[in-house]
Amino acid sequence: MSELIVPSEGVLTTRTERIWLGDDGIIRAVVHPGLVTRLEDAQENVRGFALVAGSARRRALIDMRAHAASATRDAREYYAGPENAKVVLAVGLLVRSSISRMMGNFFLGINRTIFPLKLFAEPEPALEWLNRVDVGEER
Repeated sequence: MSELIVPSEGVLTTRTERIWLGDDGIIRAVVHPGLVTRLEDAQENVRGFALVAGSARRRALIDMRAHAASATRDAREYYAGPENAKVVLAVGLLVRSSISRMMGNFFLGINRTIFPLKLFAEPEPALEWLNRVDVGEER
């Protein structure tokens, strides 16, 4: 399993995530293990994404592979909604197993995003997808 390397500088840490902007302009986040993400956490994380993104909407890669817990319904709805879409163009989610991917796809069916989102096991294919996905800049 390829790990995301968290830089020593420029990382914003929230209760549930470490967030930074990669040299390639893609936001990266690593979810802290074992926590339930609440609505307040989702709001704080989206504000963190906006802070590291500057004034641009950006693609994002979120590593949830160490995350053993879950998110509340309010948090999932917030992540899928318009406030997050003001910050992200597309999201690649890293999950640790095919079962996690299956469950993730089920929840994505319930919480449709208004931006492209896809689940991956490794960062390399996720980054390839993020770099080529059509984001329709005016969404």
